[in-house]
This record gives sequence, C-alpha cells and structure tokens, in this order.
Amino acid sequence: MLYLENNLTPRVFAPARISVLKLLASQAAIALENAHLYRDVAERETKIRRLVDSNIIGIFIWDFEGRVLEANDEFLRMVDYDREDLVSGRIRWTDLTPPDWRERDNAKIEQHKISGRLEPFEKEYTRRNGSRVPVLIGVATFEEGGNEGVAFVLDLTDRKRAEEKSRESELKLRQIIETVPGLVWSNGPDGEPTHVNKRMLDYSGMSFEEFGHRGWEAFVHPADYPETAEAFWHAIQNGTPYQGAMRLRRADGEFRWHHARSEPLCDRQGRIIQWYGLCVDIDERKKAEDQLRRSEVYLAEAQKLSHSGTAAYNETAIFYWSDENYRIFGFDPREGLPSRKAALERIHPDDRERAREEARKAVEQKKDYTLEFRILLPGGTVKYTELKAHPKFSASGELVEVVGTIIDVTERTHAEQALRESEEKFRDYAETASDWFWEIAPDYKFTLLTEDAFGSRTADRIGTTIWDHALDLETEPDKWRLVWATLDSRKPFRDFVYRGLGGNGSPMYVKTSGKPVFDANGEFRGYRGTGTDVTAIMRTQEALRESERSLRSAIDGIPGLVAVLAPNGEVESVNRQLLEYFGQPLEWLKNWGTNDAVHPEDLPRVVEVFSRAVASGLPFQIDQRQRCIDGEYRWFETRGVPIRDDSGRIARWYVLLTDIEDRTRALARLEQMQLDFAHMNRVATMGQLTASITHEVNQPITAAVTYALAARRFLSAEPPNFREVDDALSLIVKEGNRAGEVVERVRALIKKVPARKDAVAIDDAILEVIALTRTEAANNSVSVRTQFAEGLPRGQGDRVQLQQVMLNLIVNAIQAMSGVGEGARELQISIDAVPSEGGVRVGVQDTGPGLSPESLSRLFEPFYTTKPEGMGMGLSICRSIIEAHGGRLWAIRCEPQGALFQFTIPATRADGS
Repeated sequence: MLYLENNLTPRVFAPARISVLKLLASQAAIALENAHLYRDVAERETKIRRLVDSNIIGIFIWDFEGRVLEANDEFLRMVDYDREDLVSGRIRWTDLTPPDWRERDNAKIEQHKISGRLEPFEKEYTRRNGSRVPVLIGVATFEEGGNEGVAFVLDLTDRKRAEEKSRESELKLRQIIETVPGLVWSNGPDGEPTHVNKRMLDYSGMSFEEFGHRGWEAFVHPADYPETAEAFWHAIQNGTPYQGAMRLRRADGEFRWHHARSEPLCDRQGRIIQWYGLCVDIDERKKAEDQLRRSEVYLAEAQKLSHSGTAAYNETAIFYWSDENYRIFGFDPREGLPSRKAALERIHPDDRERAREEARKAVEQKKDYTLEFRILLPGGTVKYTELKAHPKFSASGELVEVVGTIIDVTERTHAEQALRESEEKFRDYAETASDWFWEIAPDYKFTLLTEDAFGSRTADRIGTTIWDHALDLETEPDKWRLVWATLDSRKPFRDFVYRGLGGNGSPMYVKTSGKPVFDANGEFRGYRGTGTDVTAIMRTQEALRESERSLRSAIDGIPGLVAVLAPNGEVESVNRQLLEYFGQPLEWLKNWGTNDAVHPEDLPRVVEVFSRAVASGLPFQIDQRQRCIDGEYRWFETRGVPIRDDSGRIARWYVLLTDIEDRTRALARLEQMQLDFAHMNRVATMGQLTASITHEVNQPITAAVTYALAARRFLSAEPPNFREVDDALSLIVKEGNRAGEVVERVRALIKKVPARKDAVAIDDAILEVIALTRTEAANNSVSVRTQFAEGLPRGQGDRVQLQQVMLNLIVNAIQAMSGVGEGARELQISIDAVPSEGGVRVGVQDTGPGLSPESLSRLFEPFYTTKPEGMGMGLSICRSIIEAHGGRLWAIRCEPQGALFQFTIPATRADGS
C-alpha cells in the first residue's frame, strides 16, 4: 500500500489511514522476526534435547535450595534413581552429596554465588543403594544472580577404575622391580638415568642424583670402566642391546662381579623412548668359574704329576680323552680324539685279548673293574698301566659310557721289580751276613734276637738289657750316659761300640745301631736294630795303631824327607828330617803350595802333577827344587804312593823326597858332554850310538850307586831298617837289569826317546847330504842321479837324524860299488809322495854286487855286517831312527845286480801339524 501510495497513485490514502497501515506493517515485521526466532529456539531446543537424551553425560537442572528440577536418564542412572523419584521431588542434590564432600560443596556454592562462575571439579555422589560414584561436574546458573542453573555430570567410574588399575599396576611393577634379585635401572634415549631401584641405591650407597653425573664411573671398577663405557655408548648410538660383565663397587668399598644387560624400548615409529637395564650379581659364579678353571688346571697338573689320565668311551667310540692320556698312549692332541680301534691297537699284543675279555665280563655283570696291561708305543717303548673303570647304564640297562682313569705305573712297576730284587738280595745278605737283628720293648729289654746273636743262645738274652752284659760301664761311663739319654729321648743311634761278654764267656766288642718304633697312634713301642761282632776289627785297629806308632819311629829313622798326606793331599805329618831341613813347623809345611818351600819356577808344574795324582789316585814322581833352612834351593826327587784300605779307598799318601842335587849337577855336566860327543859322532856317522850308550848306561849305574848308598845308610841306622834296605836292594837289582836292557836296546836306538817333530823339507835335507858325499862318490867313480817328485809335502821328524840315515845309506851304497870291477857305478836317489800311507817315500838304489838271501834277512840286525871293518850297527840304528819317526825302512834285491833301500816317514797335514 505504501508502494501504491507513493509510487502508483499519489495521495490515495489519508494520513490517518497511512499511520494505521504503518502500525500494521511494523507489527507484521515483528511477527515475522519472532517467527524466525522461535524457529531458531526450537532448533536449539531440539539439539539440546538430543544431547540430553543421548545420555552421553548426565544433565540436571537445580536450584540453590537443593532441589533437582529436571534430569536426564544418564544422570538418573548415575545416582540409581528413576523418573518417578524425580517427579515426586525425592531427589535432592544436597542429599546426593556424601557428608565428607558437603563442606567442599558448600565452599564451591559460595564461590559460585559470588563470582557467578565455577570451574569443573571432581566429586562423588551417593547412590540410592549407598554406593558412591565419582563424577566430574560443571555447573552454571541460567542468569546472573539467578536461583536456578544446569549441571553437566560425567561419570568417572571407568576412568577411576583405569587409574586405580594403573596405580595398582605401577605398584605391582615397582614391587616387582624392588623384589628383582638384581640392580634395575632405566635411562633415557640419551643414556641419562631416569630411574634406579632401591636395591641398586642400597648396594651402591649412592643417591639417584649421584648416578646422573658420572656416577657410573665411580660405580664401575676403574679397570673395567673404559671397556664398559665404550660398549654401552656404542649400543646407545646404534640402538642395539648391550650386555657385559664388570665389577661394581658395593657401599662398603668391595667390588663384586655383575652381569649387565640393557634393552631399548621403542615406540610405534621405532624410536627409542627408554633403556631398561638389569645387573645381576655373578660374583660367586665368577669365583666358582675361576675356581673351576683353577681346579681344571690343578687336575691337569695332578694328572701330569701322578701320570694318570681320564677317558670316557663306549664300545665303539671315545667321547673324552685327557691331555695326560695322549702322553700315556703316545697320541698327538693336535690330531683330535683317537679312535677306539687306534687306542686298542696301542695295547700290547700279549695283553690285548685278556684286557678286552675282562672288560667285557665286567660290563656284562654291570660292575666296576680294574685292568693291568702294557702299552706298546710305535717306537718300541713299553709302558705299564693300570685302568680303573666305571660303566654307566641307561634305565633300560643299555651301556651308555665307561668312565675310566688310567695310571702310568711304569716307574712304580720298575721300582717294584727293583724292590723285589732288592728284597731278595737283602734276604740273601741277611741269611749269609754275620750281623744279627734285635728288638727291645719300651723297658729296653730284648724281645727278639736272631740266631747266633752275641755268639750265644737267643733265649739267654731275652728279657735282659744291653748293659746287663756290658764290661765297660765303669771304665767308660760317659759313653753309656750318652746312650741312655738317646734312648730316653726316643732318638735313633748308630755305630755304638761297647765291650761285652760273649756267649763263651770271653770279652767281645759289639757295634750296634737302632731306631725307635712307634705304632699308628704315635705310641712308643721300643727300638729295632742290628748288632755286629767287631772284636776282630777292634783288635786289628789296635794293632794298626801300634803299627803306626812303630812306623812313625821307623819314618823318623829314615835318612830322607818323608811326609804322610791325607787322601785329599793335605799334609798330616812329616818325619824329623823334613822338619830339620826346612826349619819350619808342621803348619807352615801344610801351606807348601803358597809359601816358598818349592822353587817358584817349579811350583806350577809340581802343583799340576800333584793335583792330577790326587784326583786319579795314581803314584807320581817329579823332580823339584826345595828351599833349605839356609835359603838355598836343592834338587829333590819326589815320589808319592797311595796306601789303600781293604775297600780300595785311599787311606793316606806316603811321599819320599830324595836329595838329588849332586846327581843332577853330574847329569847336567854329562848331558853337555853328550851333546859335544853327539856333534862329533854325527860327523863320523856313529856318534849317535856312542852318545846313546853313554847316556843310557850311565843313568841306571848312577841310580844303582845312589840306592846302594841309601842302603848303607839304612844299615847304619839304629836299629837297622831292613825293610828299607830290602827295598833299596830291589831297586839296585832293578837298575842293574835296566843297564842290561839298555845294552840290548841300544842296538835298536832306544825308542823311548822321541824324535823331534819338525816340518822337514826332505828334498833340501837330502841335497845337503849329497853335497857332503859328492867328493866320496867322485873318488869311487860313482855317478849320482836324483829323481824328486813335484809338489812334495814336508816330512815330519828330526832333520839331523834323517840326514844321518841318508848319510849312512849313501856311504854304504858308495862303499858297496867301490869293489865293482866293470860296469857302471850309478847311485839313484828318489823321493815321491805316498798318499795311501800319508807320507813321503825315499829310495837309495845302487848298482853294486847286491844282497844275498842270507844277508837280506839279517841286514838290520845289530852287529851284523858284511864289511870286514864294519861293526854292524849302522843299518840297525837307521831302522830305529825311521821307526821312531813312525815310518819304516826296508831293502830290496835288484836284478841283475844292486840293491834298493827305501824308507817312509809321515808327512805334515794341511794345518801344519
């Protein structure tokens, strides 16, 4: 209408009508607006009703007077009331609140009244049946300062139950953790501690905070920490489990071994959110393992020391074989367990079947068994063994295995064999010995005596003591007091000698030895020992002492220096003449090796000869200079001989020093003369013979004269010493025979004198001789030819003697050819090496009349000659010289005429020796 009025027909409606129309239009607009509002409210009420009726949460309308004006079914279910109770007004929220919650509720209501708002809070409601329900409640009034409001209630029963279960689970887990027999801990992903159980805190004496800052470094043994820390951090960096063994410090400071293990806990994405670890005390196990290892080592050592091995086997295979078993059977451990067959084959063939059969019977009877058998090793060595075996069977009676110990009893077997032999020998000795055996009781009275003890009837001595028959109790009381003290102290005694009464009533000497006897409990049961009749020995010793006294007198009467030495060479006594010669006491003479008794130049040689003689027990003889009381040194011939007892052991040495000063000076002058004669005689070819005769004949003659003079002194002694005279005469006879032998041996140029051992250029030496005989050869129309081999070795010998041999042979050859009327007179001298004999061969061949068979056989005999003016000594001396050089000389007939003389001498070796 407004539109029509304003736009179509101007001024159609009057103002009054227009006012009415405006009023109606505004009311219509308000009605339309209200209609929209009512529709929105209805929609909201529908949504709220759906929320209320959905029973997701409990909802009720209340007022401050405590009434519940309206409530949904969920709330009624929570408090166990029905809608009839709601309509009847029997439900009051103040009554639903338990008494212990009302004070807090009132405080909340007052706060709500003042502030108009209240944060949701937890509380409990009492149900109609008296039980309680936990709830979370949020309240609000409909209008500020209003009396009514709405409450939204959420049943917390399930959550509380879950929380309770969680708390119970945590409590149980904590109880489990605290009761775990180990140290439990947890770390964050970075390895920092997040929890340590009480047992670990108590064990370490540390707080949780201390574990957070390098606590593990103080907790782990310093020697174990570096390796442990490195392994643990490696596990954290790689996310891998960790385990290891280390020593952890206890609160008292003791370190104990623990086994630690840590596992990571990951989320669904595989990220580590926690590390859980457990340390278990393994100290006792570790010690047990160490003890076990030590026990195994000890067992191996014990088996090695006791020569015993261990094995486990059945009828077909070997399961275990100890190290000592390898040694006993001779197997190599590096080759592994031996087979059953190989082990059986090591048993000696003579014992194998017997051992196998005895073992089989024992297994059939299900009993332990012991076997003795020999083992034959591949090299032929035989070992004696003893096997102790224990078979084990299953419940069904089948053989499972045999556990055995085998002992190498080779040494014991040999010892037993030796013991049996020794027992047999001892039995033989006991049956044939002159000793007797005895036993005495604790009261020292005889309870046992073997046959012929004390040379009397055994029954006569039983029940008596040793001293009941002694004859020297009063004469030697100290000896008997010592024996009684020994017996009372239960100590052994040995070689006690006393004089007693024999069975025939005559005195006898008895030597006895004994040892105490105790039973298994250590109770003294008496003595057991042996006795020997030493009457003859004692009388012999007395006679020996008397003989020594007489010998001492005789030695003092010897006109010479005599010393008696102990078996080790120490001076025990000397005669009067020796003391007078040196003018020194006996103690000074005992140190003859360190003082000036012996000339300093002779002392080393004398000490060497004397020491060698004492060590070997052989007589010795040496010439030395001894210092006289006036300080002059004189030459003495020292002879020492050992005197042995019945067992062959040296009892003492007797040494005689004979003054040979005059003889030595005479011999020195003689030697000089012999040298002069030798020089002249070598020029005359026969000088060596004269020198030898002079030397060899003069020596025994001089000795014989010396012994004759000594014999005269012994005869002049008071009383005359006929024994020494007899010895001197024997020596004179000996030296006389020696002089006769000298004459006999001179013809062979005594071989006792060794030739000089020089390296001789034999060709040069022979050329010198040829030069000396050149004129003689020319005078006899003899041509001399030489044939020397190249590269000749040097000969070994005396150059002068070898030249003498060549001179003799050449002169003989020239003289032999001087009587040849017609024909050539040729002398050929040859030298060549003889490798087969290791020497040099020299030949001298002439063209003379030659040798007859008769002369050839006697050519080298002393005093045999074919020359009217010859003495027959030349060739004999030549052969002696060559043989003294270790060579040989011979002659050969040449056809049709002539003779060949050849000799060999050793050549020097490559080293010049």
